[in-house]
Amino acid sequence: MDEFKDLLSYGILIKPTSYSKLKLAIEGLTSEEWFRELYKVPSYNTTIWKDKQVKKILLDPQKVKMIKKDQYHAMEFINLVKELAK
Repeated sequence: MDEFKDLLSYGILIKPTSYSKLKLAIEGLTSEEWFRELYKVPSYNTTIWKDKQVKKILLDPQKVKMIKKDQYHAMEFINLVKELAK
């Protein structure tokens, strides 16, 4: 029975959290020059980490891919972060 509890607790500990998913998405976007510049600004950095609307976008892998591939979606994301940081 103790082995089962150990396995169960181990499984719970390695389950990815929204924080770790968000961190991975941000790390993936840092390959983009525009994102690195945006991320350097403290108010934008805070918005990226704290705002629910931005986090929802970053936690969706499809949306992150669109942001990386398409300049239009990248500009929309930049404008959203800037607007929310005001």
